[in-house]
Amino acid sequence: MQTSIQVGRIIGIPIRLHFSFFILLPLIVLMFAEAPGPVGLGNLGELSTPFRLSLAAIAAFLFFLSLLLHELSHSYVAMKYGTKIRGITLFIFGGIAMMEDLPKEPDKELRIAIVGPLMSFAIGGAFLFTYFGIAAVHVAIYDPLTILLFSLGLLNVVLATFNLLPAFPMDGGRVLRAFLAKRMQFLKATRRAVFVGKTFAVIMAIVGFMPDPFILYSTGDVRIPFNPFLAFIALFLYIAATEEESATITVATLEGLTVKQVMRTDNASVLEDIPITALVEKMLAEKNAEYAVVNEDGEFKGFVTFGEIKKLSAEQRYPLNVSDIIISSFDIMSDVISQGEEAIEALKRMVSTKKKVLAVEGEESGKIIGIITKRDLAMFIEMLKGRG
Repeated sequence: MQTSIQVGRIIGIPIRLHFSFFILLPLIVLMFAEAPGPVGLGNLGELSTPFRLSLAAIAAFLFFLSLLLHELSHSYVAMKYGTKIRGITLFIFGGIAMMEDLPKEPDKELRIAIVGPLMSFAIGGAFLFTYFGIAAVHVAIYDPLTILLFSLGLLNVVLATFNLLPAFPMDGGRVLRAFLAKRMQFLKATRRAVFVGKTFAVIMAIVGFMPDPFILYSTGDVRIPFNPFLAFIALFLYIAATEEESATITVATLEGLTVKQVMRTDNASVLEDIPITALVEKMLAEKNAEYAVVNEDGEFKGFVTFGEIKKLSAEQRYPLNVSDIIISSFDIMSDVISQGEEAIEALKRMVSTKKKVLAVEGEESGKIIGIITKRDLAMFIEMLKGRG
């Protein structure tokens, strides 16, 4: 399911908008339009509604532009260290730069992590400097322009400060991991940073359920107001920290292993001219659901899976050969990996291309000698964890 749309590219990086962005955008516009000063235009009753909403829309655009600059700064520094950026997505919590192979060197990760908040502080400082500059020359500081300058400056400073909380996987959490990784193994540093991040998430969730002390004091109301936004952020941080820990464990587990050590060589390929009916019998006998398809010379042609066969009725299967239902990509060599490649590279390729199987070629022969599947990798990882 497509959850975001691409709206352009900057320095070669695809820029996407998540569907949640379109939920947040009108709320941000309304915040700028209706919130009381000095963060919104709510106190300026003399403004017409169309003019107020137009100014608020401009402020919302500048705010999201500042979020984009925050993520671009991360991406730019990461690219300097050779990291590939798959894209930047703006969504309900702000933005995220999707990177491959973040450097494990603490100093590099520290620079990549810290530059985002520094960019937000710089943007916020520029807006606030302009605001106080206007105030210094005794120009009215409660006109629409100065209010929005102050609001944008304040929001960027708050964004930078919030991102520096040591709640993994936010920037502050990555800074914490970088400091810890200078003193211990990368995996251990990740686990400690994740623990701190989960602790912050739990605290945020608890705060979201705490009663407002002012309400209790002034009205005696004992209701516990639920703050869904804060609870949602807490849940997001907890899940993201868990996923980051799992991904790091996976990388650490596969470190040093090659495709040759994980791949399947038995019952891994079939000829392209084999009848579908014969292939079904082969699948049942070998308890296998996917094969690489090759011709008589051993050249790779694509894949055949039980899922594709299942789409065919018994009558449709009878006259067809495997070549009639081969699954192959436009660039067929993207489905092939050398047996000497690192196993983690196979997993990364499957994740980035959304494939579940790759064909494996011999380093010397160049022929297909086996396959490696996401299921095989997952099983191998679990066995190695159990052994440890």
